[in-house]
Order: sequence, then structure tokens, then C-alpha cells
Amino acid sequence: MIFFLIGSAWAQTSYQSLDIAYHVRSLGMSGSGVADVLGADVSSLNPALLSGKEKTLILSAVRYPATVQSQLAEWRMAVKGLSVAATFRSVNYGAFKERDRDGNDMGSFSAGDAWLNVAVAKSLSSLADVGVSVGMFQSSVGNVTAVLGLVSLGGRVSIPQLETSLGVSIRNLGTTVKEYTSHIEVIPTSVAIGVTRKMEYLPLTLSADAVWWEKRSLFRLGGEFSLPRGLFLQLGTSSFRSDLQTGKLWRDIASGFSLGFGYSLKRVSVGFAVANSGVGGMSLGVGFSRRF
Repeated sequence: MIFFLIGSAWAQTSYQSLDIAYHVRSLGMSGSGVADVLGADVSSLNPALLSGKEKTLILSAVRYPATVQSQLAEWRMAVKGLSVAATFRSVNYGAFKERDRDGNDMGSFSAGDAWLNVAVAKSLSSLADVGVSVGMFQSSVGNVTAVLGLVSLGGRVSIPQLETSLGVSIRNLGTTVKEYTSHIEVIPTSVAIGVTRKMEYLPLTLSADAVWWEKRSLFRLGGEFSLPRGLFLQLGTSSFRSDLQTGKLWRDIASGFSLGFGYSLKRVSVGFAVANSGVGGMSLGVGFSRRF
């Protein structure tokens, strides 16, 4: 499966779904957007970006290779001067055959992850916001389950003269409530910084991020073009592209790139995205949001 493939390449063994893009916009921009106030995965990517958001319902689903599927449902609202979001994310890895050492069929089992969190953001001034996200993450393989308690912190500073914002986040600080087995798995805590700028002579908002884990780093670049009549187009790539090569030139040209497009009305937005993971295959996503 794509998560195990990426996990091996990144020297990470478990909890890979903590770092994937759950919303179609994030998929179309290769997961970039630590400073992007238009992002939809912000409650985990950088909770400070929730500040000032309207009451909104967000739904999204992504289908990865090997029939792996993810779902996201988020409700945003304002409570006493704070911006609050309640988010449920899940990943279904499918059903698998279980066999003993002699190859005898012992039935089937399923695997999946579920992540429930609440994020709160507050504006410190017209130029600065802060946010925090807390939640519980559960990962199950058959009858074996691991449970994590997680906290993410974030901040954002705006530079209006340059139409630029800077963001920083510390993601997935936490503790293990329950292990799969006696083997201790590492929680993939990361630090990210990003910059988002609205280009002066193009209808383009460009985002660039750098992310560091304990034993690896990643750079992401994404952008969204605002087109006439409410249409938009997203593009993205990352430094992980070099690890996704297939050895076939015609396929490797597009490996590691993502593309998204959609249509936005005054209160409703619909988007679609595709990401080419090279040896990992293609991922497809669809998303919907409704502002109230």
C-alpha cells in the first residue's frame, strides 16, 4: 500500500496517516499551505489559520492506490471571539486475508485509522493569529489497536504590504495511550514553516513549506490560480518526487506532481484533485464546502 511504501522510504514505521492530505485542496497542492488561510486541512496543518473563519461545513474523500480511502468531515464556527473547528478523519485500508505459516486460510481482517480533534484559534491583532489542536487518534489492524493523544500548535503573521503571510506549526506532539504490541512506535512529530504570497501580476497564490521530522525533511510547493467565473486551478509538488521514480521516462515526468480544479460560488465550493505518486500509483479526491 502507498502508506507502507512511503513509510519505508521515509524510515517511518507507523501512524503515516497523521501526515497525509485529507482534503482535496491539500491533495491538489501536494500538502503545502502552512501559511495559507484558504487551506482546508488547517486544523491539523496549522490551527492558527482557522482564525476569522465563517461557520462552515467541509466534506472530502480521497481514494489512494490499493483501494485505500480517506474521509474528512469538519464543522467550523465562532464561539465568544474564538474560531473553533471539530474534525473527524478516517482511513480505511480495506480487508485482508489472514494465513498461518503453512498458508492455510484463517479468515480475513480489516485495518483502519480514526482521528477526532478539536482546534481553537484566536486573533492576537490584525496581523497575528495563534491556534491549538487537541485530539485522539486510533489505529487498528484486526483486533490489535493503538491509541494516541495528540496536540498541535501553530502561529501566523501577516505582511499586508507584500500580500504575504508567514506560518509556523509544531504537529503531533503527544503521548501513546495504548500500543499495538510491546514494541514502542514513534509518533511522527514535526516542525513546519511556510510562506504564502499573492502574486502581484498573476492571479496566483503561491505557497512554499519546509517540514522537519526527527530523521527526515520535506519541501513542498503549491499554488492556486483564480480563474474567471469562479473557477480555480491548483498545482503542487514536493522534494519527495525524486523517491517516486518508476524508471520509465514517460511516467517519471509527471511523478510527484498534483493537480486540482474546481468551482466556487458565494457560499458553496466544489473541488477535484489528482496526485501522481509514481511507483505508488494515482490518488483521486473530491471535496465540498458550504458556508453559512
